[in-house]
Amino acid sequence: MTREALHQPEMPPAEPRIWPGQRLREAREAQNLSREQVAHQLNQEVSTIAALEEDDYARLPGKTYILGYLRSYARLLQLPENEIIDAVQIDREENRDLLPGHLNSDKPIPLTTRNRRPLRYVILIILIIVALVGLFVGVPSLPFALDWPF
Repeated sequence: MTREALHQPEMPPAEPRIWPGQRLREAREAQNLSREQVAHQLNQEVSTIAALEEDDYARLPGKTYILGYLRSYARLLQLPENEIIDAVQIDREENRDLLPGHLNSDKPIPLTTRNRRPLRYVILIILIIVALVGLFVGVPSLPFALDWPF
């Protein structure tokens, strides 16, 4: 051994990391609940519960849904929701390259012009209706209008 090795303070052994999914699974098993029972209570598929417990977020929809599922699952098992969510956020930062693209991005999804087209048509239709109503209401008051019976 070298002198440097003898004088370096020993680091305490790192505590084994408990993943959010593992914590949820252990809490579920401690309460004698099956995945099917949890899925039924949360109105989710059993495959969703399995993916959450296995921390396999690639099988699930976007980040917002995943965080919502985890929050609901933690609430059902009476676990601190914020601890589960924070653990997922830390895990996401550490394993950014392992997650699918939709989980890696914190940017909002931009609106495309295709999404705005229906709004243009609705506004155009409203303007046409207003013009037609104005035309029918205004015609009898014109000086050259016929003497209509109403």
